[in-house]
Amino acid sequence: MIIDADIVAVSSSSVYRVLKAGGYLNRWNHSSKKGEGFIEPKRAHEHWHIDISYLNIKGTFYYLCSILDGYSRYIVHWEIKETMKEADV
Repeated sequence: MIIDADIVAVSSSSVYRVLKAGGYLNRWNHSSKKGEGFIEPKRAHEHWHIDISYLNIKGTFYYLCSILDGYSRYIVHWEIKETMKEADV
């Protein structure tokens, strides 16, 4: 809001330097509780992924829903939708 009101503009490096000097940046020493990771499929069509992303086409937002093969990363099927309802996905 300060930048939008033309009051002040500060670079991100200056903000970082001031916060660090003030002792406001502490390292996060947190051990991860994640699992061992995703087990890669051994053959095609063993595992599919669904990916949903936004598309901006001439100022109008659409949803790209694609199904990818986990082994080859090949796009098995895709559709562009105007809404994001349960039936669309």
